[in-house]
Amino acid sequence: MTDRHDTQWPRWEVFKQDAPGRPYQAVGSVHAGDPDHALLTARNVFVRRPSAVSLWTVREADLLTATPQELEARPALLSTPGEAGTYHVGLKRTHKRSMTFVDLVGTLEAKGPGDALRQAREQYPDALTWLIFPESAVVRTDDDPGTLESWFAPAKDKTYKQQQYYGVIGKHVGELKREGRMPGRVREGGQP
Repeated sequence: MTDRHDTQWPRWEVFKQDAPGRPYQAVGSVHAGDPDHALLTARNVFVRRPSAVSLWTVREADLLTATPQELEARPALLSTPGEAGTYHVGLKRTHKRSMTFVDLVGTLEAKGPGDALRQAREQYPDALTWLIFPESAVVRTDDDPGTLESWFAPAKDKTYKQQQYYGVIGKHVGELKREGRMPGRVREGGQP
């Protein structure tokens, strides 16, 4: 039998705020060795388009998630122990949005993650999934003007990375082919 050790860095969930006053949304996850590395990796992966003003990362071990079906099968999740304090609440309300797992909808004071989950279920009974994590687990970008400029402003002028521009290259190739200006493929023997 082979001894298997997990060689991956811990997973961190990434939350992005597109504009001031907008909710933070879970946009995916990254693997990173420490909190600073998690933020840098999150920036490199999820902030290549212009809409971002803030990033949060939360280590997977600090998240508590549950669906109504999971709570029915495992009611002990509502007794998950942990520190008392402020907890963030995230919800998944629809299956329509493939990119976003949850929107953060607020905070609450709880005795621990299980209590926070119980309160979230009472406040938002129609959620498809609840996600809970303590405020103390959040690693966030600074909100000073220097950080905003250096982390998020450079992407504003990179329109070629916006999805609406992806088809432009294909459009030009098609035009070149129709006009007979697109070189053909060379077959074996050097003949087009």
